[in-house]
Amino acid sequence: MKRVVTTGELTQLAMRPAGLLDAYLAHAEADIARFELLTAGVNRDCPACGGSGAPAFERLGFSYKRCTTCGSLYVSPLPDPRRLAQYHADGAAERFRREQVLPSTAEVRARHAVGPRAHWVLAAAAARLGTGLTFAQFGEESPSLLELLSTSVSVVQWPDDTASPDVRIDCALAFDVLERSADFAQALHCCRLALDVRGLLFVTTVSGEGFEIRMLGSRTAALVPPVHLQLLSRAGWQAALAREGFALVEYSTPGELDVQAVAEICRRDPGVVLPPILDELVRHDDEQVGRVFQELLQQACLSSHVQLVAEAS
Repeated sequence: MKRVVTTGELTQLAMRPAGLLDAYLAHAEADIARFELLTAGVNRDCPACGGSGAPAFERLGFSYKRCTTCGSLYVSPLPDPRRLAQYHADGAAERFRREQVLPSTAEVRARHAVGPRAHWVLAAAAARLGTGLTFAQFGEESPSLLELLSTSVSVVQWPDDTASPDVRIDCALAFDVLERSADFAQALHCCRLALDVRGLLFVTTVSGEGFEIRMLGSRTAALVPPVHLQLLSRAGWQAALAREGFALVEYSTPGELDVQAVAEICRRDPGVVLPPILDELVRHDDEQVGRVFQELLQQACLSSHVQLVAEAS
């Protein structure tokens, strides 16, 4: 199975500016209270494989469980879907993200996320399906990404009626959206219905078994529960995709920030205890050691950023 490894100069501060991230989290905490997301929740099993979960940690008042079968991480109790919809549509946190965070990080995201993603999907789609392809983006659209893609392929709006047999696309892009779906199974089902036979689903998301999440748990600054409701493991993705008639054809974790993120928390709080050898690698004075360690995490598919390709049968 193909695996992507990246090398670059992306920094924690550039992608996650501390001041903006702190302000965003403050808005998120206020919105969680405003929309009462911590009340009237429903307990659930693993959204990936249906297995039972054991308590992992709490973050911003939400309880995360780790599936004892596939290792995926997920919020349970799950907030009321209507309240979640209000959070995303009317909350100050999401407005702050759109109006402040995204514009402030647009340049670095274009260089380290949008551009590489466009290259990735175009190359993978052409290799497996050829030319003359039709793409659509599931969830919130990224105009800059779609503009890059439109120079090589046909880009259309997400089909309104995916039950119609004559409405099919070749490639569906689900970027940073499936982890926030209150009904994960239905969201994945919508993606499958929109695709033609042998069509490709491209996903980017956060891994529940990535190094940053595993080491920091509730201290993970980039983990925001109303947004990150399920963080599947590789085994979890295989189970969920198989249920919808997908075959996993590529799974990579080309993230560049795990080691930097853990090192930053260790600098802020010397009391953070890591396993000895990992502690030495993370706190090492030589920055090259951290870069090599991050590349090892990518090679082992243990970075916290996931990109995958699944083929519809």
